[in-house]
Amino acid sequence: MGLCLLKYFKISTDYLNIPLRFREFSLFVLLLFLWQLSGFAQSNFAPLNEEYSNLIERYEIKSGSLLNLHTNIKPVRRKDLVKLSVDLETDEKAKLSKTDRFNLVYLQNDSWEWLDDSKLPQSDSKKAIWKHLFIKKPDFYSAQNKELDFHVSPIFQFSFANDNQTKETPYINTRGIELRGTLNKKLGFYSMFTENQILYPEYVRLYGRQYKANPYEGFTKIPNADSSKYLADFFSARGYITFQALKSVQIQFGHDKNFIGSGIRSMILSDFSAPYLHLKVLTNIGRFQYMNLFAQLTNKQIPVAVDGTEQLPPKYFSLHHLSINLSRNLNIGLFESIVFGKRQVGFDINYLNPMILLRFVEGHLGSVDNSIAGANFKYNFKRHFSIYGQFVLDEFNLKYFKKDGWWAKKYAAQIGTRYIDLFDIKNLDFQAEFNLVRPYMYSHNSTYSNYVNYNLPLAHPLGANFKELLLVGRYQPSGRLLLNFTAMIAQQGKDSNIINWGGDILRNYNFTRPSDYGNEIGQGQKVYTKNYQMGVSYMLTHNLFADLKVQNRNTNLFGNADDKKNTIFSLGLRWNTSQRHFLF
Repeated sequence: MGLCLLKYFKISTDYLNIPLRFREFSLFVLLLFLWQLSGFAQSNFAPLNEEYSNLIERYEIKSGSLLNLHTNIKPVRRKDLVKLSVDLETDEKAKLSKTDRFNLVYLQNDSWEWLDDSKLPQSDSKKAIWKHLFIKKPDFYSAQNKELDFHVSPIFQFSFANDNQTKETPYINTRGIELRGTLNKKLGFYSMFTENQILYPEYVRLYGRQYKANPYEGFTKIPNADSSKYLADFFSARGYITFQALKSVQIQFGHDKNFIGSGIRSMILSDFSAPYLHLKVLTNIGRFQYMNLFAQLTNKQIPVAVDGTEQLPPKYFSLHHLSINLSRNLNIGLFESIVFGKRQVGFDINYLNPMILLRFVEGHLGSVDNSIAGANFKYNFKRHFSIYGQFVLDEFNLKYFKKDGWWAKKYAAQIGTRYIDLFDIKNLDFQAEFNLVRPYMYSHNSTYSNYVNYNLPLAHPLGANFKELLLVGRYQPSGRLLLNFTAMIAQQGKDSNIINWGGDILRNYNFTRPSDYGNEIGQGQKVYTKNYQMGVSYMLTHNLFADLKVQNRNTNLFGNADDKKNTIFSLGLRWNTSQRHFLF
């Protein structure tokens, strides 16, 4: 017995030599992993992209019920999405069109491992190669038995464009592979890797130069940094594992993104920044879903050189979100989050508590971490309409909040609506969304605490100090053909090189702020942006799309007679990947 204790003590002391930040995080993950000893089947997540999100929102409205799944937390689980689509097929009140039924079968085939035996044959491919490849429509290769479920899909995208203003030819060249599956129906895994060369449109390059990071990606290698073409050459990768700790608790660990909300934008957490390492715990009990998200972000604003190499220090993020389906039609969500860093111990284990108010912890520690909180809602009715919104509060002091234009009256708000089958025209959908963000919202006096990951906003691409209107129309006259139109109209107050007007959330809000009072949305250098996009997509075969898009973007700096106008025509082909939308 004593020998056993001695061996245990030696192992424990050796473990203590590991850096504290890694020890805490890895120990927490290990304990959670060992926690799951049951045989509950678990699921990977559906793709996180605009096309998938629109289908999910549409068919949730069609179902007439919010009780099937919590779609304000994305991505959703594949098995939940399959269940929604299968149940909807037999719902006579949904009044499904032929195109709707095509879409539901598409969603089912894309996650065919969750279909029952009666529906499984519909996912079989009629063009199998060598009896091993393309056996199933969505997969290049797949295997399924009692111990393993395995899917392999290639990723390919090539598109080229023409900008009549710059006379350039922006293009995208992407190749990669996607793997997913489960082991023994207990451990799920996902991995995606792509190699990319992209010549971005001019306005995207300007954004990348300003923030020293490219939208949605973060790190990119620029072969010639002085080149006006700014060709980006980079790898992109995501990967995670999932496991079902209890019947109602699913855990995800790895590098990926998340999105909170039902709109085009999210004021809480969007997928605009780079992927980040995170541990996510989803608890579903009846009408309640509770999410804990613990993440390690990257602080690119403070590079540190060590032995001739550049190391980017970490920052940390913790978020709690409670989603409640109050009725078949109404969902309410409450959330709190905190961004922090520059700790001797790395991730502060005080913020690992999944049930406590983070604001209390911050005050108890006497820290200057950045805590924000807020709410979101969605109301679906008559199987045609949805109203949704968000409100996020960064600072609240009642004494000053009522005063006109107090600089720290920082909040963001969203209100939006969807109308599907507009005027009873099958598969014609309309969406309108209005967003506003006060000056200095999401910023902080420390780069470790601003609402930023790898120099990119965790919420809205425009940062702060703006108003925005989005109008979207989608029409799918047949299963394989989709037409869409998007209009973005925004007014933003830009910072000058000297004065901080509250638009750039990377800047310290205490430096060069002109006034404590009289601050209003749009202050500073007023910039008006109008971005119109029209597109056509045709599905040649499962997940192989041909795309044609026309984009007109016009920016005007108030007081400057020279407008910046870009008209971009693009044509492309993509396989098992979504379009890249640079809507800002």
